[in-house]
Amino acid sequence: METVTNLIDFIKDEFVPEPKQIPERIKKDLTLDLDDIFCPFCGRPLEYYFTNKPRLLITIKYDITLRVVHQRCVNEECIAAASNRSFYNPSLDMYMLPKKMYAMDVVLLIGYLIQQENKTEEEAANYLLEEHGIRISQPSVNKYKRIALALGEALIVGNAERIKSGLDKMPFRVYSIDGLSSNRSRTLFIIRDLISGAVLGSALLDKHDAEAIHDFMDAVFQKFGVPDYMVGDGERGLIAAVRKYYSDIPYQYCQRHFLNNLGVDLMEDLYKALKKN
Repeated sequence: METVTNLIDFIKDEFVPEPKQIPERIKKDLTLDLDDIFCPFCGRPLEYYFTNKPRLLITIKYDITLRVVHQRCVNEECIAAASNRSFYNPSLDMYMLPKKMYAMDVVLLIGYLIQQENKTEEEAANYLLEEHGIRISQPSVNKYKRIALALGEALIVGNAERIKSGLDKMPFRVYSIDGLSSNRSRTLFIIRDLISGAVLGSALLDKHDAEAIHDFMDAVFQKFGVPDYMVGDGERGLIAAVRKYYSDIPYQYCQRHFLNNLGVDLMEDLYKALKKN
């Protein structure tokens, strides 16, 4: 029988797995040409204009050095020629935002990790590195998270009637309300319907008091209906808002948050020791 005097050292030496091997990125050097050779305004053939300097486009799988070919109309009677407008492949705008190097698949993955998986910005950055080899800083995750939230809000607005119609057919509504910490003392709040999984609203709030959180909750409830049950974390402002404005709705502390918090309280030193290795 083996005898040890320090369980932490024993666990560290014997059970901590090797760090995950970061996946290798696939590097591509691409030129994106225009597939339509005719001017959309006058129908005349387009002529080569110029090619952009190479820019980096990072997708979930590839690191692409991308050059974009621009063409123009030379028909002097055409408004495109008069305004000196250039044309490039429209698929570029589907995958790449202006002056941003992370592609839309990465942006939407960041939004999913934070909204659906409840990961912090640091956890999202670590996930992208460990699972896809994408190196991104926490401030950049915050920036792209905002873009994902804006896209998500636009999607919610465009599908609000369909989402509400689906909720109205359910026997009851169960909303989860999570407050995720952000930088600059702002907190991201997300409301989801737990049965359908639909995100009903998200907001970055400067204030975390009951009134500010209630205003956000009330706007979502008016759009999609008041829930029959609510599940949330232990954020003080959220608890205060529920007690003050929605005391008649049963509220349950999320078990995942409870277990996470319990684990931190009971094994914080062990967690920190393991994390260093």
